[in-house]
Amino acid sequence: MIKIAIPTGRVQKDAIKVLKSAGVPTNNLEKASRELSIDEDNFRFFLAKPMDVPLYVYYGTTDLALAGSDVLMEVSVNLLELADTGLGQCRLVVAGPWSLKSRFDGHEKELMWLRVATKYPNIAERHFASKGVRVEIIKLHGSVELAPQLNIADCIVDITQTGKTLEANDLIVLEEVCPVSLKLVSRRYGSASYWRECLNITEGIKNRVRRSKDV
Repeated sequence: MIKIAIPTGRVQKDAIKVLKSAGVPTNNLEKASRELSIDEDNFRFFLAKPMDVPLYVYYGTTDLALAGSDVLMEVSVNLLELADTGLGQCRLVVAGPWSLKSRFDGHEKELMWLRVATKYPNIAERHFASKGVRVEIIKLHGSVELAPQLNIADCIVDITQTGKTLEANDLIVLEEVCPVSLKLVSRRYGSASYWRECLNITEGIKNRVRRSKDV
């Protein structure tokens, strides 16, 4: 039985869509309501919080997972990236009020000790450390866009797709951290008994990506 972890929330529909396009049976998965473990044919699917998904694979609970590259960067466990699905695309950015733009356009030392609110403390810390800048990281679990308004932080590190949520909260993109998309990942070491099926799924996803580029 092939076990696959799927993130709940923003990219859940994309994850199911890409599995279906790769020939994986998803009827039970599409009909699931409150179930967190769903069986279908030779597959077992686990629906998990996005930040938990890489750990399901890393500790051998599942053979494969679909996870956002932002989550993979944040959790930072040693997994094998099999395919980029091309779905769930957005950007991870530093955003803040317009008044901060001159500091980000100036010398990097002007960014020292900014208060940065984020759901991605590891990514945020590495991003600013790469500039030689030390900042205060404030980890939030809710809508980080509110943090500058509430004077909890000077700026935020978060994902954005259209920028409309940032704009609605009087924030602008100050700099881009990295692009984000949904990736298929596996353990680096595992039983050969399931590997052929995993490769079939990987090739199915890659074929879907190639077809989408040809359209």
